[in-house]
Amino acid sequence: MNSSERVHLQARGALIVASGISDPGRVRTDNQDSIYLDKEGHFALLADGMGGHERGAEASQAVIEILQAHLQPELILSELKDITNVEGVPSDILCLFSLVDKGVSKANSVLYDRNQKAGLERYMGSTLVGLASFEIGHVIWFHVGDSRLYRWRDSKLQCITNDHSVYAEWLRKGRSGKEPAKNIVTRAIGPKEGVVPDIEWEECRKDDTYILCSDGLNDMLTDEEIADILKSDNDVDDTAKRLVDEANEAGGKDNTSVVVCRVLISRAD
Repeated sequence: MNSSERVHLQARGALIVASGISDPGRVRTDNQDSIYLDKEGHFALLADGMGGHERGAEASQAVIEILQAHLQPELILSELKDITNVEGVPSDILCLFSLVDKGVSKANSVLYDRNQKAGLERYMGSTLVGLASFEIGHVIWFHVGDSRLYRWRDSKLQCITNDHSVYAEWLRKGRSGKEPAKNIVTRAIGPKEGVVPDIEWEECRKDDTYILCSDGLNDMLTDEEIADILKSDNDVDDTAKRLVDEANEAGGKDNTSVVVCRVLISRAD
């Protein structure tokens, strides 16, 4: 997705309706972010590449291609046959945990090998955040790096991922010592031989809205400003457009990518 043009994707399935936008911003001429929406709305992916220009775009695109291939329905059905039930955890969630872990491991291996073979002084790599739902009532999310997932529920916005960054660690440790830069990640896909994604799940509710974003959004807009947009827009497409447009109006210093997903049905329906 190394382009100066805005990318706009939409998907609608029985469980989720989604809209995604990736925009280069006001300062950069290239876009190192990549987004993906499954056409049936089962999963959404967003990656923010690093390593400079073409290499950053190459990294994010590779991560998206590998992860989306690991989340295809036929692989999920195959994986379900080998899943051992765990009390309190639905089998579809266990299956997705396994496939996400395998996908991230594969993506990391591919990028790490490219880095080693190219002998790059500045290794390419990518963040990742994803959301998936294949059964009514359950969603799984996963991330590596500082790309985030927010949840909008009952008119309240909550960031439900923890950034893998030096700045986030500084905040968690009580702001001890000198304040670090915000853009230094402590975990990414590609630079090191191994990486472990954070993976979580929950029971979702009808009208829950999940927002995947690169740091180009939350570096430009506060959580309060993001919440104000969600309060005034009910359509996922309008919401995605406004979030990216407002980030650009605030300066657009980085590529900004957003995927807005709304739950259409819950277990109680």
